[in-house]
Amino acid sequence: MDTFAQNHKIMAKTLELIGEVGRWGISMQFVKTMMDDLGKGPIVVKCTSLGGDLNHALKIKEMFETHGDVTLEYVGFNASAATIIGHGAVKSRIREDSFYLIHKPSIWVDAWGNMNEDDLDQTINDLIAQKKEAEVFTLSVAQDYVKSRGIDFKTVMNLMKESRWLSAKEAVELGLVDELVPVKTKEKVAVSNETAAKMKALDLPVPVMKETEPIEITTEMVNKMDEKDKKSLFQMLMDIFSPKNKTEMKKDFQQINTLLKVEGFEEKEGNVIVSIDQMKSLDAEIKTITENAAKVSEATNALQLVLDLLDDLDPTVKASADAAAKVAAVKAKLAARPAAAAENPQGGSSNPAEVKDETDWNTIDNLPHNKIADAEII
Repeated sequence: MDTFAQNHKIMAKTLELIGEVGRWGISMQFVKTMMDDLGKGPIVVKCTSLGGDLNHALKIKEMFETHGDVTLEYVGFNASAATIIGHGAVKSRIREDSFYLIHKPSIWVDAWGNMNEDDLDQTINDLIAQKKEAEVFTLSVAQDYVKSRGIDFKTVMNLMKESRWLSAKEAVELGLVDELVPVKTKEKVAVSNETAAKMKALDLPVPVMKETEPIEITTEMVNKMDEKDKKSLFQMLMDIFSPKNKTEMKKDFQQINTLLKVEGFEEKEGNVIVSIDQMKSLDAEIKTITENAAKVSEATNALQLVLDLLDDLDPTVKASADAAAKVAAVKAKLAARPAAAAENPQGGSSNPAEVKDETDWNTIDNLPHNKIADAEII
């Protein structure tokens, strides 16, 4: 039996769905074939999936609704499109050791490289269009939770925005899943006092003990446990619950990473995934950059106009290297001009013969800079 068949077993009215929702995993075509083979009657679907293609999920949901009498049981980690599938079942349940997550749908964004102002305008328009499209997807998915699960819209939107793993108990309490399935233990497990103390210190439930070997966890036992033991146990638990295949993070876009306060972006088939909130931040930043660029351009044009007017005053000003040099040249020209007698001073006579001029013009005209100015005029 090939791997695909092993991951999708049919066992006496039980259908197991394991893997990604979509063309190469839990596809609508595969589920239809399996359900046709199972025929009429009750079906228990056991699902373990981190999600995938929303289109396939919606079709599988519809097939469950059409068949009727489908019970969906969530096992392990289930998220995204996998939660939509469950809305087609007449009843859903989740094992108490499992986890459940809902979030806003993501879309592919492919915009990078060198761009001129026209390219940037087009990219901004494209991003705005993609943002509107993503908003439509988010609203549609949120309404599906509201209609299928009877949860109020605000609660659903908050959960989708928060995008965190819920425990099985939380998922049931919030109304996302109908029933909690207890995990059966074949036999009671013996746990040493030391191990139990470590579990309690990490706020983890202590396994059920044999009745013949009762233990008592004391504060003294927990206090005696050193930090090395705590870190060792914590790392062991992280190794158990962390995915074996870590998501490849694209860290090349340092400016964008800094802006969005992220380490990197998830990369898949040459593309990266960007959330709606991240798109909003990018849109706001691009808008600010565009507005600032317009202001800089306006200020540059105004400065150039002033410089052109200064150049028209005198060839010496025009030949100056920069704005500061031009201003200095204008000041020098003004300082070099000779003084002139005031005509008809306030309160004086308008008759030149009656005006008494006590200015020592001879001394003034013989000043070095005035001699230079007179020579230039001549």
